[in-house]
Amino acid sequence: MIWLAPVFWYLLVSAVGVGVFPLAFRFFPGLPDRGFAVSRALGLLLWGYIFWLLSSLGILVNTTGGIVAALLIVAAGSYLAWRKVDKAAFKTWLEEKRKTLMAVEIVFVLSFVFLLIFRGMEPAILGTEKPMELAFINAILRSPQMPPLDPWLADYAISYYYFGYVLVAMLAKVTGVSGGVAFNLGLSLVFALGAAGAYGILHNLLAALPDERKPNLVALPLLGPVFVFILSNVEGFLEFIHGRGVFWQQLPDGVWRSAFWSWVNLDNLKMPPPENTAPGQLRHWWWWRASRVVADFDFYGNFREVIDEFPFFSFLLGDLHPHVLVIPFVMLALAFSLNMFLQPVPEEDRRFRLFRFDYLFRSETFLLGVVIFGGLGFLNVWDFPWYVVVFASAHLLRKSEREGWALDRLLEFGVIILAFGLFGVVAYLPFYISFSSQAGGILPNVINPTRGIHLWIMFGTLFLPLFSFLFYLAGGRKKPGSVVKGVGLAMAGVLLLFGVSLLLANLLANQTVIIGGAEVRPFLQMHGVSNLAELLGEGINRRRASIFSLITLTSLLGLALRAVWPESNAGDAEANQSLPAPHRFVVVMIVVGSLLVIVPEFVYLRDLFQTRMNTVFKFYYQGWILWALAAAYGSAVMFQAPQKRLSGKIYPAVFVIALLVGLTYPAMGIHTRVSTFLSNPDAKLELDGTANNYYLSAEEQAAVEWLIQAPTGTLAEAIHPQGGSYTHFARISMNSGQPAVLGWVGHEGQWRGGDEEMGSRQLDIERLYQTASWQDASRIIDEYKITYIVVGNLERSTYALDEDKFTRNLPAVFQQGSITIYHTGVPGE
Repeated sequence: MIWLAPVFWYLLVSAVGVGVFPLAFRFFPGLPDRGFAVSRALGLLLWGYIFWLLSSLGILVNTTGGIVAALLIVAAGSYLAWRKVDKAAFKTWLEEKRKTLMAVEIVFVLSFVFLLIFRGMEPAILGTEKPMELAFINAILRSPQMPPLDPWLADYAISYYYFGYVLVAMLAKVTGVSGGVAFNLGLSLVFALGAAGAYGILHNLLAALPDERKPNLVALPLLGPVFVFILSNVEGFLEFIHGRGVFWQQLPDGVWRSAFWSWVNLDNLKMPPPENTAPGQLRHWWWWRASRVVADFDFYGNFREVIDEFPFFSFLLGDLHPHVLVIPFVMLALAFSLNMFLQPVPEEDRRFRLFRFDYLFRSETFLLGVVIFGGLGFLNVWDFPWYVVVFASAHLLRKSEREGWALDRLLEFGVIILAFGLFGVVAYLPFYISFSSQAGGILPNVINPTRGIHLWIMFGTLFLPLFSFLFYLAGGRKKPGSVVKGVGLAMAGVLLLFGVSLLLANLLANQTVIIGGAEVRPFLQMHGVSNLAELLGEGINRRRASIFSLITLTSLLGLALRAVWPESNAGDAEANQSLPAPHRFVVVMIVVGSLLVIVPEFVYLRDLFQTRMNTVFKFYYQGWILWALAAAYGSAVMFQAPQKRLSGKIYPAVFVIALLVGLTYPAMGIHTRVSTFLSNPDAKLELDGTANNYYLSAEEQAAVEWLIQAPTGTLAEAIHPQGGSYTHFARISMNSGQPAVLGWVGHEGQWRGGDEEMGSRQLDIERLYQTASWQDASRIIDEYKITYIVVGNLERSTYALDEDKFTRNLPAVFQQGSITIYHTGVPGE
């Protein structure tokens, strides 16, 4: 029966997409597909937003009935929109776009099925942050209302961007599946929604080209999902040739040497392939290295981890993290921006008037934009501002080309960002009220520029088509001198960021605090130096050695700015729109993607790690998505280039190289997954990530099943002695959704920006298990209102356990083998 769950999810999500399509048809008139490819994502977003908001306000409860009620509200709004749709025009559009609609559906279904099977081969919710993500889903499933209970800090709400988990839990509750099944269904759904959205974005861009340039509108849009979700970085290709001994030479003394691999300088690849393995045989978890290409080092040369994931790695790993959950809604935000860009500017709105220019701030459309962009903040807060920038930049380009550059343009740009930023926060205010973050301002990146070789390993498969496309566009400009303006502006922007970094470094280096009676400069202490001069000197030396990365990024940004730089400043629309509108929008994506990658070269967001690890992680990921869509579009366009042009002759070879290198990693990753699965004679496809004792023993699984049916109450279980994460600790609360007094201490500190809320919980739980005094234990039970106390092998191995006090004073409501659950008498909810 468990394999019927994907069918139910497909039917439910499809029904939501069809049901909300009248809204999409009304609000996306500029898109050739009228928003069909992102209608499922739009429906889920609106459904989830209304349910979450009304539940947060105490109007709806977190039951199947409450969730269905929210869906009915969305349906009512869609019905009202349908009444305003021109039925004859809709019928004509439907007949014209029948092939497109079928193609979108095929992409969605095949993507959904592919990842279901892929996850079914290795469904375990085990390792990395998967336990945290399952804990959120299970906690939301049993929370009476929003905001949901924090599964690892009882009496508090989740302090994290949890909207994606609300959407997964909604579907789970309506279809009646467990959190373990919902986890893998949710990951598969995100992949399918994102693939359909990428296909739709590319289709709409290509369909908006002038008729004489219009390519194949069914096949070529497939490049969208391929480039975004399948194409990978160069590290997989390097793994392939490294495993075959390429570029290694054995010296007479028997030592292996390689100047190439020393220059590449990636862990694992610096060492020669083991002699006792077959050619090409890969080490365990070889695929992990692709997400750790960029390497930072402190002042003294000690390694500092940097994360540089890309989509295929994320789905291979199987983390249902916010940066993955947000992908379908990023496609929705891009579709919203593209829709604005492709619409003609209404005559009455040609001139700037506050809150009334173009169609932008007309109530219904503006409110939809607020829900979409604001939703990105709730899904993955890092992405919210950047996609508002995409929208504002596209609007700026559209107006400046028609009316020329003027102060009005900058005012419009600022008003758009402020309006969507402000109202996007207001629309999701209950979330922000209960949200605390580890972010603590901006720090300068003084000594860690990205090496050029690492930048190209990370993005080389996208750089090849991106540079090719921009050179292709350069050939169509009427004024070649605009390259000076474009590159000059890019260099000015980079120098500005460099100046900001130096200014911040100087300000922070002069800040002092008194610790233990001594004056300390925290910024200098963080870097282990006594003065700013030696830090800047080291930084300059490293930047000089890594200058190729800055040359690459500045060149890409400069060429992109050149491509759309107005050739007339007097508002000559014909002169300024020598490029088709889709070309110009794609260039906006290239520009914003470039900024996402350039910014961490100079500044980063301060967090508990005090490094740029998370900034690179989040910014590079969205940079990949924007650049991948742009590269896919550029490839499709250049395939249609006349063969008499140089680009039409050369690009097929460039494309093949990028594809062969970029598809090596997914090919090897899929082979590793499939071969591992087939090598186990007992293996079978499974959807439940908590089945087969992946994480729990059979006894613990039985205890979890009992707790799932029990009333909600605070739970005590073992806490890692060092407060560590990524362990089997918090296993009962994670699987049952019952809120623990404390779970993964390190993650709670990250989510809340410190340990103030945790207080003495870790020590108190240790005392609860170890004390022989029932009076002490009772005091702790009362302080935290503990309902369930778990005693299992993990508790016995973690603490010097005194269980007698529990057996003498509390009833055992569950007992199987080595695990017992005691009930304190504190009533559950």
